[in-house]
Amino acid sequence: DALTDGWEREHCYTGVFRENVQAKNDPSYPSKYLKADQPLYPCTDVQARYKNPCYRRQPMYALLMQNNDFAKVFDLCAKVEVDFRPACYHGLGRSAFFQSIEEQVTDIAQAGSTRMLCMLGEDHEAQSNCVAGAVKTFIYYNRGDTRVEAFCRPFDADLHAVCHRAAEEYYEDFALD
Repeated sequence: DALTDGWEREHCYTGVFRENVQAKNDPSYPSKYLKADQPLYPCTDVQARYKNPCYRRQPMYALLMQNNDFAKVFDLCAKVEVDFRPACYHGLGRSAFFQSIEEQVTDIAQAGSTRMLCMLGEDHEAQSNCVAGAVKTFIYYNRGDTRVEAFCRPFDADLHAVCHRAAEEYYEDFALD
């Protein structure tokens, strides 16, 4: 909260929630802020200014608690307060991308797998935010890779446009060349 720059503050918050989720892998430093029976906790209880960065990271833990069932976690995200649902779906897109790179070898297969997972969302809001989260993670992971078109190609026309728009936003936000 002491940081004055909004970008720095937001990314600091995100780091806190990332480390909280990562604590599940470190038995010597367990988090008291992870609850198996409440997979989106602590996001459900933090102040509003922390909710978006929390919901962008918490789906990773929710997936673990839901046996990697993306449809169940989409349902959990659908119950989140309206203003914070996009962040939760965005986090699912991030997780969909990471799962696809673990399971698929080629970029085309990764994109297809990510698309399949994002399409488990029940509506356009869920699917489009999942796609946006996935493509932004694709760019970050690949350090500004120029293969965005190949990644976006498998989506239908509307989501293809969402994919490109999210990529453009990412490049604008981070001034990648």
